[in-house]
Amino acid sequence: MSAQPGRRARGFVAGVSFLTRIPVGGDLKERDIAASVAWFPVVGALVGAVGGAVFVLASKAWAPLVSSLLAVAVTVAITGAFHEDGLGDTADAFGAASTGRDPKPVLKDPRMGTFGVVALVLAIGLRVALVGSLAPRAGMLALIAASALARGVSAVTVVAAPSAGAGLGSSYAALAPTWRGVVAVIVGLVIATICIGIAAPVALALAAIAALLEVRWAERTLGGVSGDVLGTIEQSGELITLLVGIAFAAHVAAFPFV
Repeated sequence: MSAQPGRRARGFVAGVSFLTRIPVGGDLKERDIAASVAWFPVVGALVGAVGGAVFVLASKAWAPLVSSLLAVAVTVAITGAFHEDGLGDTADAFGAASTGRDPKPVLKDPRMGTFGVVALVLAIGLRVALVGSLAPRAGMLALIAASALARGVSAVTVVAAPSAGAGLGSSYAALAPTWRGVVAVIVGLVIATICIGIAAPVALALAAIAALLEVRWAERTLGGVSGDVLGTIEQSGELITLLVGIAFAAHVAAFPFV
């Protein structure tokens, strides 16, 4: 019997391999990575669940701020700061463009500039503060929702937006049909709705608007969407989902299962 995963399972395995640093093995091809697009929110939910479990367990021993910092740190470690790296690079490129410089060389520069550092500090700090403001179970649900919904938005961007050159994602994006991105965003919405209730559709709408603005900027300044821009879209989606979810929980309706 073959030890290779089945056709559908290969998409999930490829998603885990592409979006995380979890060693899954297997001889994965570009078509497997393209198939993984539909699995982005599922992989995101798993990453959020691990971070949420850390938050719940850590809350038994430490203050909420410490627990949320550990939870966010674990999610960053699992993904290898994959999306955070994209946010930092895109912020530096944005800073260069805003001062009249060519942003393309800045985007490719492995060194982090002032704009990138500030963006990462603010984004990670805000995630830590938002999760830390919640009770343990609610924090876990919020992390799962944010991770799933944000990756659903980035997945539909992969198949819908023009790629910039031959950078990360351009080759497999051409192989991924549009329906995979549509499936991804629907799955992300379903997962988020289960976790944070009626806040999920509002979060999706706002995350989609943010993604559209980021895509428009990328088209004007970079000629298309790069892997770094996709990372930025994912990070903004997480923050928007957390912000909307917590606001709804405080003023409209509590999370389900809390």
